[in-house]
Amino acid sequence: MTPTNDYGQERPTEEDALEALAELIGHRLAEGIWDLSACELGLRRPLTEPHDLRRVAEHLMTVGDLLRVAGRSTKVRVITFEALSRTVLS
Repeated sequence: MTPTNDYGQERPTEEDALEALAELIGHRLAEGIWDLSACELGLRRPLTEPHDLRRVAEHLMTVGDLLRVAGRSTKVRVITFEALSRTVLS
């Protein structure tokens, strides 16, 4: 079971990000581009930390239009999860 925050939002995963990317460019190409991006950033897969997912997403956003869409989507999801996870009700 994927951990959630207090708002019921599931923690973003590398698998989710790859699925979204694969919907745009196909599974094999998505896997290859994701792997190269992680390697270029000095990250080891599998990526388990949200900040690492965000770094790869930001890298994808610099590559091309379709990758920019997938990268931005992943980045927004990660940032939203992190922000809601830090929210403390007073």
